[in-house]
Amino acid sequence: MISSNKEYIAAGIIASFKDLVLLGRRSKNCYNLAGHWSMPCGMINRGEDPKIAAKREFFEETGVRVNKEIRFLDDFEVEEDKYFALYSMEIDDLIFPSSDAIDAIEHEEWGFFKIEKNSLPEPMTKETRRCILKLRL
Repeated sequence: MISSNKEYIAAGIIASFKDLVLLGRRSKNCYNLAGHWSMPCGMINRGEDPKIAAKREFFEETGVRVNKEIRFLDDFEVEEDKYFALYSMEIDDLIFPSSDAIDAIEHEEWGFFKIEKNSLPEPMTKETRRCILKLRL
C-alpha cells in the first residue's frame, strides 16, 4: 500500500502475462539508466496520484491504455527521502508496444521475459529485479 509518509516522485507498472513480464531496454538518449531494462515508468507530475501517473506513463511509453485494475507491488528509494511507486497488472494476452507511442523514443526494444532470476535481462537495477521476482507464481 502506498505510504502517506513517503514522497513519491516516480511510478511504473510491471505487466505480466502468465509467467512473463514486459520489459523495455531504455534508450541511450535517456537521462536515467540508459541501456538498462525496466518496466514502463516515469516521473509523477506535481499533485498527480502515483497510480494515475503509473497508468499515464505506461500509455505514453507503450501506446497501450491501462483498462485493468493495477495493484501496489512495492516501493523503493530513488533519492534521499524520495520514492518510486511500483504497481503490477496481469494482462490477458501479449501486448506489443507501438513505435507511435508518445514516448516511444525512450525504449530501444521491448520483450517478454520469464519471471525467473536467470531469465531476466541485464543490465537491470537490483530494485527492479527484486520487485519482478516478487511476481513468481
